[in-house]
Amino acid sequence: MHRIVINKLGPISYCELKCSDFLTFTGFQASGKSTIAKAIYFFRTVKEDILNISVKQAVDAYQSEKSLRRRLEAVLREKFLRIFGSSWGMENDMFLEYFYTDSVYIKVMLMKETVYSTPNYVWIELSDEIKSFLRMHNRFLKAESTGIPEMAKEAFKRDLNNFFDDKFSVVYIPAGRSMITLLSNQLSYIYSTMEDSQKRALDYCTQDYLERILRLKTEFEYGIRGLQSRGGGKKSQEAVKRAIQLIDNILCGTYQCNNGEEQIMLDNERYVKINFSSSGQQEAVWILNLLFYYLVKNEPILFIIEEPESHLFPEAQKYITELIGLVFNQGNSMLVTTHSPYVLGALNNLLYANRISLIDASKVDEVISKMLWLQGEKFSAWFVKDGKIENCIDEEIEMIQNQKIDEISKVINSDFDKIFDIQINNS
Repeated sequence: MHRIVINKLGPISYCELKCSDFLTFTGFQASGKSTIAKAIYFFRTVKEDILNISVKQAVDAYQSEKSLRRRLEAVLREKFLRIFGSSWGMENDMFLEYFYTDSVYIKVMLMKETVYSTPNYVWIELSDEIKSFLRMHNRFLKAESTGIPEMAKEAFKRDLNNFFDDKFSVVYIPAGRSMITLLSNQLSYIYSTMEDSQKRALDYCTQDYLERILRLKTEFEYGIRGLQSRGGGKKSQEAVKRAIQLIDNILCGTYQCNNGEEQIMLDNERYVKINFSSSGQQEAVWILNLLFYYLVKNEPILFIIEEPESHLFPEAQKYITELIGLVFNQGNSMLVTTHSPYVLGALNNLLYANRISLIDASKVDEVISKMLWLQGEKFSAWFVKDGKIENCIDEEIEMIQNQKIDEISKVINSDFDKIFDIQINNS
């Protein structure tokens, strides 16, 4: 199992955890949930970085002058700064470490001033096994007159997946999604007119999300049902139908991109442009689209989803949590950050359903579909507070501890009790 260590990065003073198949983080705002999510994203996308560099080396003679290792170190250094900001504001003993296996790991730290570097220089340390792998695969891809053969790229992808013990590609869905949805029709023009330096100034994860949306919009010309009919995936039709049902319940309409215009169809004739839809629809629509797209395409994905509950009524929060559970159970992986007790409560129900199914699976299935149940051994939940993480799971019952779900309720109830005491004492 993969493992990450974070020391003195952003709000995080220290944390170390194993990366289970389904990770959940909750806690107060600015506590460090996104810092952990972005750190995992940073390391889990190294495979794509190596592949992209190798492609550039194959088609560009200048790129071939530098070794794959040196190119990777430079790319990771730039990516780190674009995700976490300037190193000048970081502690000198900041570091991150990610273990793909016991002997395959990457460490990021700050180098003090030397004759070779400036202060707070971001230093990338690769394990010996990674260095050896990069030497063996230096200029592995060869360009032909028609480009790089797809078979060669697929073979390299398999080598990378096996070496890093990771079959998943990564899809990051950041918080604050509504602004991108709000711009809608203007987004393509704005992005195409930006200079490369302006694009690099964007938060790396947000840029990745934005570019993914721009690439996939045309896939939804006929909505998710059109995508379903064109998809080449072999996923259970029962799971796909349940996903459509949940998406309809959340969106209160159907999404389509008609001649480049994003719309929420209310019925066969009426629609509203996406930038005039509700804030909940704007926040949720591309979570739903991306989850469904990769479900149908049958590609194993690690989804990193920040605050899926944003602007949604509690019932819709329940539905979107169930959709996440459904997609997870179809061979994907999940990392979810949330402030919502409704999301945590819905996750608990899915965990509890799986546990109680040992007693009477058919009756439990009537209440919560077995396609949504979550296995406790694949799930972990963490409360982020004061720069550290606390395990939220009650190991005996394999569920999130209720006191963590109701953390804020304690404060609210305490205030109520104090006010009530004032009434009692003065009556």
